[in-house]
Amino acid sequence: MQLTIKVLALLALGLLAACGSGGSKQKQTISQPPSNTAPTTAPGTLPTTTPLPIATTEPTTIPNPQEVGVSIIDTRLSAASFWPGNNNGSAVGSRKLVKVEHSHFDQAVQITASKPSGEFWNGQLFFPINTSINKGDVVLAHFYLRSIENSYESGNAFVSAFIEQHDNDYKYLSREVSAASDWVEYYLPAQISNTLASGELSLKFGFGAGDRPQVFEIAGVELLNFANTDIATLPATVPSYGGREADAAWRVAAAERIEQYRKSDFHIQVLDASGEPAANTIVNIEFQKHAYHFGSVTVGHILMDSQSDRVSDADSATYREKVLELFNQSGPENDLKWGPWEGEWGANYAQEQTLAGLQWLRDNGLYTRGHVMVWPSRRNLPKLMQAYLPEGDPASANPTAKQVVLDHIDDIASATADYLDEWDVVNEPYDNHYLMDAFGNEIMVDWFEQARTKLPSQGLYLNDYSILSASGRHFSHQDHFQQTLQYLVDNDAPITGMGMQSHFGESPTDIELVYSILERFHTAFPKLDIRSTEFDVSSTNEQLQADYTRDFLTIFFSHPATVGVQLWGFWQGAHWSDYAALYDINWREKPSALAWKDLIYKQWWNDFLVLTDNQGRIDKRGFYGDYKATITINEQSREFFFSLEPEGTQAFIFSFQDTTPE
Repeated sequence: MQLTIKVLALLALGLLAACGSGGSKQKQTISQPPSNTAPTTAPGTLPTTTPLPIATTEPTTIPNPQEVGVSIIDTRLSAASFWPGNNNGSAVGSRKLVKVEHSHFDQAVQITASKPSGEFWNGQLFFPINTSINKGDVVLAHFYLRSIENSYESGNAFVSAFIEQHDNDYKYLSREVSAASDWVEYYLPAQISNTLASGELSLKFGFGAGDRPQVFEIAGVELLNFANTDIATLPATVPSYGGREADAAWRVAAAERIEQYRKSDFHIQVLDASGEPAANTIVNIEFQKHAYHFGSVTVGHILMDSQSDRVSDADSATYREKVLELFNQSGPENDLKWGPWEGEWGANYAQEQTLAGLQWLRDNGLYTRGHVMVWPSRRNLPKLMQAYLPEGDPASANPTAKQVVLDHIDDIASATADYLDEWDVVNEPYDNHYLMDAFGNEIMVDWFEQARTKLPSQGLYLNDYSILSASGRHFSHQDHFQQTLQYLVDNDAPITGMGMQSHFGESPTDIELVYSILERFHTAFPKLDIRSTEFDVSSTNEQLQADYTRDFLTIFFSHPATVGVQLWGFWQGAHWSDYAALYDINWREKPSALAWKDLIYKQWWNDFLVLTDNQGRIDKRGFYGDYKATITINEQSREFFFSLEPEGTQAFIFSFQDTTPE
């Protein structure tokens, strides 16, 4: 068959998510995800919702493709492996072979996803490689997709195509693809970073996402090995997302909400040295800092220029400069996790260094948050806890573990109380629930209550992934998050916020769906703040990354219940994902960094140079945050500082009789 398509460099990589008892407690069940035996685990990169068909680009012929690319799978659909999935004991889907009419094939596999679980990997058609593959080889997945029947508003079928290593579930490619009733051809290149034997890698199609049945067909499936060919020369179907268009309808509504919820009218009265109104006086008002939090996690040993790491002094200096240039909020990426706090992660992690880094953030005026007090799976608890927790047997856990956790919360909360404004108390309970399985859900309430004893005014959050970044179709995860929040609220846990991690890949969530999910949780919990706690976009397509950074920030900023967006790192030299950072390893400013700066420091920034009226007054409208007003009367200049806050005063008197604004 012909490999004809526009040449575009694209390396699609999988995204894995990072990341005292008291009072009466209601007995209530929080449903845990089913413990299915499956050939894969759930990665962080999940499909988009209400997908649009992404047509292939204009063709560019690759000469003699069969001589260049070598087939490494059995392309017979009848030979493909199939796992029907498991949704509470029922099959997620079924398959059958059907005859079709097409110039390149006459057979397709028709998949009926009759009971989707919301997890794309739960139900798979897969093609194992039938030959070995070398480290660094470039492969190209090629196939066709069309919808037969579905009830989604878009009318489109969707499936996740991914290339997965069997022994560790690592995904070299993970993309949602979609199509309406006409065949859509897809080309997805990827580079394999390990040498693998026959049968150790598969091209897979996961059909478990969504919340309603659908029927679709896949045909013409190939996986070709191009060895050491430059991936940029291979054809690639360009990733995108709903709402990316410049004239998308959501933009107008978002701008109106930003104007309504993120700004306020304010009034200034200027008085001269005699206390009289200073008419026709020049007032230079400079915006200093947003009230809304635009931040990033930071790495303590880089921030403090530790000599035990491999980061140069110059890079550490640039790192600190960028923190101050780009952000008004931060907190440690890993330093406050239990293991590093106890010194289990090596020389780069030490309590003294962590606290020094927090002090540096505070000294520079950044709002600070801690991550995380309890990550309640056995695998994510420190070594000192393992003896209490038998592997795979939470029912036999030693009850002493409960007090050890409470003591840790007391210790770390006490040590950081003067440095932090808020904390993630519990992290990722959807699939980190050993301690709840062992001691009951009420233990989470104990954790929040214990934190509150040492943190009387700090924000306390529940944090989890795949709420927004699961593209809106990981319904079991969303439902579990809501059930857990409801349990905490019903049992009077002192929770103040919802942390939604926001790790995105090359199939980012449609923008309007992001807003609808925010609305869902705000409607359910109107008293809780919402924060994007771990935002990033992992893609080699830098324009996609930049556009989604722009649009996600915009829609998130526009929702009145949100309080901030925190990046999960900003420099490739200190980032968990090679392609997600704003700056590459050499500090090249990527388009996503420009998008971040343009919105926060240009589009959503306001300075004013104005004259007072005859009554010495100024009436303006500005973003909530901190301001400096420089006023000059009779060649004497004074600076006055004021803040616009949603619940604060919006009228200020600046008098040259004194320098304190009223």
